[in-house]
Amino acid sequence: MFAVVKIAGKQFIVEAGKKIKINAKLEAKENKVNFSNILLVVDDKKVEVGKPEIAGASIDAEIVEVKKASKILVVKHHPKKRYRRTKGHRQDQTTLKIVKINQK
Repeated sequence: MFAVVKIAGKQFIVEAGKKIKINAKLEAKENKVNFSNILLVVDDKKVEVGKPEIAGASIDAEIVEVKKASKILVVKHHPKKRYRRTKGHRQDQTTLKIVKINQK
């Protein structure tokens, strides 16, 4: 069984027991989160498609790790003008472990 869920503006294919990394900082009490915006659920022989979301379906997940990704450097340069700018960016990342996919 797998599902397609929308988290932080992106869609992820998830299965129970798998880990996913999202580019957002999630914090919750007891490290448990619940997502209710499920777009698709595929069981053994049954496919349920949401319009746009499936009412009553949810995903239970556990927060494994919250950290920042490695730094990305962006360089701006104008040749022959002595103009150079360097900026760095570190994106927040959260690792989630999918515990259970709940259907209605």
